[in-house]
Amino acid sequence: MNKKKIIVIIAAVVLFSPGCNCGKKTKIALMTKLESGSVVGVSEVNAAKMFIEEKGADNIEIIPFDDAWDPEKTVKAYEDILKSGIKIIITSHTSSCAVAISDFVNRDRVLMLVTGSTTDVLSDRDDYILRNVHDVRQEQKLIADYIKSQRFSPLLIVRDTENAAYTEPALRYFREAFNGGKIKTIDLNISQFNTEQLERRVRSLKFNALYILIGGHKAAAGSIAQIVRKIRPSVPVIYTPWMKTPAIIETAGATIADSVFPSIYPERALHSSVDSYFRRYIERYKEPPTFISLNVYSAIQILKTAIDAGFDEPDSIKEYILREGTIQTDFGPVTFNRYGDTESPLYFITDIRQEFRK
Repeated sequence: MNKKKIIVIIAAVVLFSPGCNCGKKTKIALMTKLESGSVVGVSEVNAAKMFIEEKGADNIEIIPFDDAWDPEKTVKAYEDILKSGIKIIITSHTSSCAVAISDFVNRDRVLMLVTGSTTDVLSDRDDYILRNVHDVRQEQKLIADYIKSQRFSPLLIVRDTENAAYTEPALRYFREAFNGGKIKTIDLNISQFNTEQLERRVRSLKFNALYILIGGHKAAAGSIAQIVRKIRPSVPVIYTPWMKTPAIIETAGATIADSVFPSIYPERALHSSVDSYFRRYIERYKEPPTFISLNVYSAIQILKTAIDAGFDEPDSIKEYILREGTIQTDFGPVTFNRYGDTESPLYFITDIRQEFRK
């Protein structure tokens, strides 16, 4: 068995064991990628463990479910959650996974707090799905505005077709916000693209910047940057917020020095709470966390705020959060609109290595 997979399992046993039964515990499912020792899954499990211990959260119990960030497996994991009698879920999976279960969630009146899916299929709906991240329209407008401000045109966009529920609307909204700027596009499946074909396509195009429209912490996105920079050595590289993961440092190689990462959080040097979280995490686990683990930590804090106020069922938690509007978290306030979506700025970070420093 993979060593990291063993670590995940052990961490889950330690974190999610019932412990004291002195009072009622509200069960929350954490649906994430745990198979094959996923770095993402390890980071999120560790974040949940840190929250429980740091906050003394003895009135909640978090139970992990592996959905492998695969739509079919997400449906199976959701069924397992229902069989366990759990009606509150935190998810970190991709948009394609969220779309696969959204109708079931609303049919079953399960509360789902989404930390990683920006798809517009979930936007502007009065349902049981809340998000503490941007929706894709807002995200792409902010990225397009930044790229325009840098005068990056013509722009090459390499788009992943594997997570189409995210990248299709993302490209549409980006084009709309880019407002007539010159764009060249290359579509590929990030899990099985042909390097030679990509190189031929890149050589045939003229552009002065690269936007890698890939999400889901697919670290192979870094190899895309290296391939393109081999052909066009000076072009800057812009990623989506969903590639801000330690693994990108290795796959992007030297290109990381000329890369820009949109981020939900300001750079660590300017945000003491984010920096403190990183330092505590690294001190404990000897490696930096993924940034999506901050979203998970925040989601747990949002739910616990409602539970501490006396609300522990999907309907009452939803009503409390939307009535309050803004919930304070360690990383700043999260403000929900009447549909349970959030609006906030994006921060464009250029010193990526510094973000994951130990």
